Amino acid sequence: MGNKREFGEGLLSTFTNFVYWLMVLNVYFILTNIVFLFFFLALEPSFSNIILYFLALIPTGPSISALYYSTAKLVKEKEISPTKDFFHGYKINVIDSLKLWLPALTVLFIIVVDLQYFYAKATTFNQVLAGIFFVALVFILILLLYVFPINAQFKFRIRDIYRLSVYYVFKTMRVTTGNIAILFLTAFIMFVTSDFIILFLASLVCYILTLNNQAAMEDVKLNFVKEDKQNHSINNL
Repeated sequence: MGNKREFGEGLLSTFTNFVYWLMVLNVYFILTNIVFLFFFLALEPSFSNIILYFLALIPTGPSISALYYSTAKLVKEKEISPTKDFFHGYKINVIDSLKLWLPALTVLFIIVVDLQYFYAKATTFNQVLAGIFFVALVFILILLLYVFPINAQFKFRIRDIYRLSVYYVFKTMRVTTGNIAILFLTAFIMFVTSDFIILFLASLVCYILTLNNQAAMEDVKLNFVKEDKQNHSINNL
């Protein structure tokens, strides 16, 4: 009878634990983004409030890193302690994630402001520029889908994380295509429901992205991580 599962090890128990872990991670993601949530609910949606939205989104970077850290551990170990792991991931990555997130957030907001201008002044030239800026916007979002998991799982210099991310966008096209599909599906769900829904799906979306990114992360570990060094470099890239 050695094949019998112990109590708590069945499929139902595994599934309920999995749902519980993701729900708890989602609660912590919401709590660490409470400033943005407040502005999102309190302010009238208006382009004039864009600076306030920018400031409110600053804490989102460390929250995303903590979420990736926790989901990466869940994928590898099949279980987590959501409270301990989320806040441990938040603590160890908060500085680096802000260094990565603030420049990206700034560029994203500049592009959004420019797109708003191009659409308001709909000349042929502005339409061409709008197309270019929109492609840039999408590329940065795709890039961030590598930036955050690399930052959450490895210790590289900031510039090296960006270099690796650009490298893997093109090297692992299957992973990139998967990330784009997940991004598109999430955007579609937000479009047909509400932008607000992402707060409640964040941990699930992050988990799916983590699963999709595993091949790229394994390649990073295999080719660019030296176990005897705390701060890795990618001079051979």
